[in-house]
Amino acid sequence: MNDIIIAGIGGQGNILLSRVVCQLFMNRGFDVKSAENIGMSQRGGSVVSYVRVGDDVGPIVPDGRADILIGLEISEAARSINKVNKNSLIVLNDRFVRPKNSDLKKQRILKFFEENFPKLYIVNAHTIAFELNIPKAENITMLTLICKKGILPFSKEEILKALKQVLSPRMYEMNKILVEKIYERY
Repeated sequence: MNDIIIAGIGGQGNILLSRVVCQLFMNRGFDVKSAENIGMSQRGGSVVSYVRVGDDVGPIVPDGRADILIGLEISEAARSINKVNKNSLIVLNDRFVRPKNSDLKKQRILKFFEENFPKLYIVNAHTIAFELNIPKAENITMLTLICKKGILPFSKEEILKALKQVLSPRMYEMNKILVEKIYERY
């Protein structure tokens, strides 16, 4: 897994999630490049992060080359569809925020993903983060669920180490509890 796209909306912690994913790969000794596209993210606009692992690669994932698309929000994941191919892993958070001035329907987008991508996983990070009373940690909830399912090859201990390296001590303690609870309950 060398090329990862993380798509979401402003306020979901997309950039932080990409930093943690980069740290996970760097802790295993990989060379990692990353970049972001941030459009009006303060107003709920699109945020796309690119993570590339390996030597001699640029930071932007070329069209059709992503090995995995992590969609923090369903319609934003659909916007990044040009970056994936039929063999890409698609991991969607079951969260839909209808874009303004649009009649997009969640079920229609999900049907598109189901019909075109055999390696589709839908997780409920939004609901789990609320159930665990840390709603702002939807991003780390998503990462933990992805790793626990074996989609990204990192253990709970590796996640906690990367979080400790990236987050402030206070934020680390909150997210440590979250990760522990997800491994216990889900």
